[in-house]
Amino acid sequence: MNSLVRRCLSAVRLALVAAALAATPAWAKLDYRVEIEAPRELKATLEKGLNIVRWRLDPEMDEDRLKRLVEEAVRESREAAATDGYFSARVQAEVDSAGEPWVVRLKIEPGERTRVADVDIRVSGAAATDGEARPYIQRARQGWTLRPGEPFRQSEWEAAKRQAVRAISGWRYAAASVAASEARIDPATHAAHLSVEIASGPPFRFGELRVTGTKRYSDALVANLAPVHQGDVYDRDKVVLYQRRLLESGYFASVQAEIDQQPAVADSAPFRVAVIEASKHHVEWGIGYNTDVGPRLEARYTNQDVLSSAWRFGSVLNLDQKIENLQLDLNTPPREGGIWDNIFTRARKQDIQNQVTRELAIGISHNYGATAAPSAYIVSAHAEDQNISGIISDTSYAVYFGARKSFRRTDALISPREGYFISGEVGGSPNALSSQPFLRAVANASLFLPLGRADDLLLRGQAGAVRSQAREGIPSTFLFRTGGDQTVRGYAFESIGVPEAGAIVGGRRLIVGSVELTHWVGDNWGVAAFFDAGNAWDSGIRTDIATGYGAGVRFRTPIGPIRADLAYGARNSDWRLQFSVGYGF
Repeated sequence: MNSLVRRCLSAVRLALVAAALAATPAWAKLDYRVEIEAPRELKATLEKGLNIVRWRLDPEMDEDRLKRLVEEAVRESREAAATDGYFSARVQAEVDSAGEPWVVRLKIEPGERTRVADVDIRVSGAAATDGEARPYIQRARQGWTLRPGEPFRQSEWEAAKRQAVRAISGWRYAAASVAASEARIDPATHAAHLSVEIASGPPFRFGELRVTGTKRYSDALVANLAPVHQGDVYDRDKVVLYQRRLLESGYFASVQAEIDQQPAVADSAPFRVAVIEASKHHVEWGIGYNTDVGPRLEARYTNQDVLSSAWRFGSVLNLDQKIENLQLDLNTPPREGGIWDNIFTRARKQDIQNQVTRELAIGISHNYGATAAPSAYIVSAHAEDQNISGIISDTSYAVYFGARKSFRRTDALISPREGYFISGEVGGSPNALSSQPFLRAVANASLFLPLGRADDLLLRGQAGAVRSQAREGIPSTFLFRTGGDQTVRGYAFESIGVPEAGAIVGGRRLIVGSVELTHWVGDNWGVAAFFDAGNAWDSGIRTDIATGYGAGVRFRTPIGPIRADLAYGARNSDWRLQFSVGYGF
């Protein structure tokens, strides 16, 4: 009996042990760890990629399998070193089985890194004899990222080829591709001789526009925003602009646009646009901060299809320490050529530099130009009350007639490195429709110049003038002040202007200039040095220009560069830390 009990208990114990083993993770028959001695970057790559690391917990691991994995690890280490530019790497491997777990030691002596000696970029096909394609070929060569003297890495070699193809395929030659490439390595001199041949393929032209995905809106509405026509030369920048215009219209939540890149249809390549319509109603709000106006609250509501007519209604409320603004907009559907009309009304209170203004405005603008910088004709009515230092009160009004013309040619819409933006506006208000008749002109210009691969120069200027008998009676919207993180840094927001009764008010003359040099460190971070100068005054010619200079950091984002600057305002002998996002075009 006792013997039977003992046998039963033994069976129970075995079952419990088996269950416990089944409930715990499977461990290798032979346990080991891997120690790698190599330069930091190479070590990190090997720790993630070696098979001997990945198979460490294999439950079937034994001494023979480990031996094969060690041999593989030596070969894989040499290959990994070669992709990082080390073509003469020495790899040593040993297995220490004296203790538990065993230890596999890999020692990689990479030797001298191979560097790029020279680069030969050739273009074949129709682009080679196309004079108009020469700037794009030159851009591919100048923008080549793996330059002589730099370490050769396989990943950067592949990325450089992709970027060169992209530069050439961006205009006319949409099917450009790498026809041949060679990285000839000289182990004796540790030099890489690179050659690439890019076949341009045939020249492409836009063909028929084919729209898919529309439900609430017509295909014609999508076509009306197109900056191209059938038969135009292919231009990727115009495709990107088209996508952006469709998204900014508010009608669509997603847009994909591309041409058919098959060489057989190059003469009239179908232009396909796939859209996903956005919700009819949209509400958003946010809290922000900038050094010009402090904490900021913004709320928006839009209706993209008022009464199922494709008219767009928008409202925005902005509240901060200096400006309270409510604006309502009603936009017509876009007509052919990207033409649309905007009806707006605005209520705004400003408390800036001891001048308090309250303005009501209503107007209409006729906008035209399927480009990155549309132009407009404007008619608006303005009524304003102002109070200066609690002492002087005044009321003014004006019906304004104006025209704005813009020109833009840049290599990117958000964070350009090369190109220009120019905008000018002229207008005025006649005697019968204003408390003070005036004529007004203002111009802005930004010039982007790349100085090599990692350095950018930005030149920015603004000038304005108002012709009238006096500034009194002109709504402050049409006068000029300057200073702040987007104009003359080192000074408070709109603190440069005409002194009056302890306040700074707008004047009838404006001039601002800026020079900024940015050195980019990596893809997104940069350091900048700048010099700004400007003034706003009322009449005559002034030479007492306010200057500001300093340095800052930059960070590229999808909405433009974030900028943090430490600026010294020479006129006030004052340092200011200022933040901004994007460029003030």
